[in-house]
Amino acid sequence: MPQNNLNRFFISIVLPSILAIGLFILAIFVVILPSSERNIMEGKKEMISELTNSVCSLMEEYQQEALDKLISPDSARALAVERIGRIRYGDEQKDYFWIIDKQPMMIMHPYRPELMGTDLNSYQDPDGKLLFVESVRTVEESGEGFIYYMWQWKDDSTRIVPKLSYVREFQSWNWIVGTGIYLEDVTLEIRSLKNRLLRVVLIITLVISILLAFMIRQSLGIERKKKAAEDALLLSREKYKSLVEAATEGTLMMVEGKFVFSNFRFSDLSGYIPSEVESLRFEELFSLKWENLAADFKDPKKSISRETLLNCKENRKKEVVISASMITYAEQTGYIIVIKEVSSHMQFEKNSELLSGELQTLLLMMHQPLKAIARDIRRVHADASVREAVRIMTRKRCDILFVNHGEKIVGVINQHDLTERVLATRLDPDKKVIEIMTSPVITLPENALLYEGLLTMKKRGLSHIALMGPNKKISGVVGFREIGGIQENLAGFLIKEITVAEGVEQLKRIYRRLPVLIKALTESGGQTGIITRIICSVGDAIHRRLIDLAMEELGPAPCKFAFVAMGSQGRGEQTLATDQDNAIITVNMQESYRQEAQTYFQVLANKVNNEMDAVGYRYCQGEIMAKNPKWNRDLKGWKKYFTDWIGNSNPQDILDAAIFFDFRCIYGEKILVDQLRTHVNKASEGKAVFFYHMARSINQMKIPAKPDERPMDMKKILLPVTSYIRLYAIRENLSVTGSTERAALLLEKGIFDPALYEELIQAFDFITHLRIKSQAASIARNEAPGNITDSRLLDRIETITLKKHLHDIAGLQTRLSGEFSSAV
Repeated sequence: MPQNNLNRFFISIVLPSILAIGLFILAIFVVILPSSERNIMEGKKEMISELTNSVCSLMEEYQQEALDKLISPDSARALAVERIGRIRYGDEQKDYFWIIDKQPMMIMHPYRPELMGTDLNSYQDPDGKLLFVESVRTVEESGEGFIYYMWQWKDDSTRIVPKLSYVREFQSWNWIVGTGIYLEDVTLEIRSLKNRLLRVVLIITLVISILLAFMIRQSLGIERKKKAAEDALLLSREKYKSLVEAATEGTLMMVEGKFVFSNFRFSDLSGYIPSEVESLRFEELFSLKWENLAADFKDPKKSISRETLLNCKENRKKEVVISASMITYAEQTGYIIVIKEVSSHMQFEKNSELLSGELQTLLLMMHQPLKAIARDIRRVHADASVREAVRIMTRKRCDILFVNHGEKIVGVINQHDLTERVLATRLDPDKKVIEIMTSPVITLPENALLYEGLLTMKKRGLSHIALMGPNKKISGVVGFREIGGIQENLAGFLIKEITVAEGVEQLKRIYRRLPVLIKALTESGGQTGIITRIICSVGDAIHRRLIDLAMEELGPAPCKFAFVAMGSQGRGEQTLATDQDNAIITVNMQESYRQEAQTYFQVLANKVNNEMDAVGYRYCQGEIMAKNPKWNRDLKGWKKYFTDWIGNSNPQDILDAAIFFDFRCIYGEKILVDQLRTHVNKASEGKAVFFYHMARSINQMKIPAKPDERPMDMKKILLPVTSYIRLYAIRENLSVTGSTERAALLLEKGIFDPALYEELIQAFDFITHLRIKSQAASIARNEAPGNITDSRLLDRIETITLKKHLHDIAGLQTRLSGEFSSAV
């Protein structure tokens, strides 16, 4: 719509409508509402004055009977007091009358019998007002009137509220009769009136707004049609020039083989200014012949795209995609050409295609547990000689022997030990093997993945890794040569590059390759646990490398410390949308070097957190990072934090502190983390209130009842599952932090039954899968990954499965309500 038409429309229609609505609202709240409030109050005053007059009329009847000598004056007063004392009115039939004389002395009060017959000259309300003295003064001045004071709420002596009473003198008996209204009742009535008026205002405003929106829409539609009709008549040079210049991508217009327009975005891309572009031929700009491109226009209504090279100024070349569309210009055939540089998005797609095929085969093996390729161990007794060990290795054709002392494995000897410790030193071959063995034996669980075994052997420089079975006994051994027969996985390559990177820029380039790997893993059917473990391994490696580089610059740490990860990284469950949750734990420092050490670790934390952000791990919005001095403390300080969280807990504090309970050492002295975990276990033992509040915080988490058409936050949906497992893990003093590992141990201990365990693991895996799948899709669209999944994009099976898991999660919350129903 042209600007002058828009201004005219606004002044003539929109502005008067807004002013009318504003004046209407102003009249309601400035005139009508205050008047109504006054009327309500006056009505209340009139009511209690009429009621008091009625009571006075009643007393006059008894007085008349006394004058007629039907009853004595004392009996008349007594009967009047008794009858008035029983009178109740109001919605709850709890409002009443009271009587005093002019001394003043209490004659009758139905709810304060202890005041009967007492002198009220010194009686005050909570604000210090001599309310009964004030009543006497009022009736002496005018015979009747109103007084304000504080009094108990009807028959509830524990509740003191403002009250307005009407008092009237009954001269015949020298009495004063009073009754009152509670101002809270008036306030509630006024508030109810306000609410009704507000609803009326909102409805009227809404109706006017809808009508106004309809009028605006109709007017805009008319203007658009008018402008469209005008545009259809303006096939001119200026029209196409504006289109080209306004384009957000590099754009050219070509007529009769010559460029007539180009925009500044193309100038930024190519280095040529518009006047220079007009002097160039198509073939001088692109590594593509125009005739070949033009010949592909089979349908003039459809555009065509080609990948080519853009010949930029100063002999530079860029990979681009050009999209050409045919137009009619001044009765001639022209072309609009849009040039888009091959972005990181397209490069991502190319890398994904290359990786996907490779991973299809690779994942089949790297998903397997180490026990799948393990071989049985060969033993030699600790008292055997080196000579005998060599004979056994030759006879058994093995390259490693496990040294046993009774049933216990105490060490290993391999070819390297024989070469370095026997042949190289010319050791007597009759020496016992216990003198040359390597101890202790490095082990991994037999269900650890090939990929983990490979990393462990590389990190520790091992030729073999022993496998620990479920009975805590060594069940087999895997050598580097066994895994060497399988192509080394790409995550291992990334981590290897990380360990030798020399700065943030190198780490940033390596980290950008992680989403490519994860997308390929997702498309190749990779298991959720493996994917999150790889993401976490890369994150741990980057943390460790940045800490090493920082310490190379700052010098060695002044005391022992541990750099810990928390939250999803602490649990080993990171996804592609992650921020930093970390902290530093130092040994308890002596005063002599405390200030120096604190300064060192603050500088170290600032450097690591800032460089992690530069690599791609964004800052934590809640500032739960080591650079925050609050989370950069000695062991004593951390113990106090957890003691306070556990001992002085409420649901909100527990919710805020939850991620701290998932701490895991990723660098430094693991013993500090172990000591803190031991403290947490001891501090939480038997703390029913703590676990009650933890359960309440989980039950307060809101999740949808079923998939709907709104975007769904998968992180929030998963939170009750990880929190549920965490609660029982802390209660059972488990030291592991991963949700699946915790659940498995809780199953083993009998805390979870098999059905509950399967329910938890399936929900965890499926929701995490949807989360990572959605993040990978976002990256493929060149968008930042997040935790939101559009439920409309789920297929029917995914929707049904998600609905089941949402129902199961709600069941977990119900289960918690039953098990942790009280803090006792």
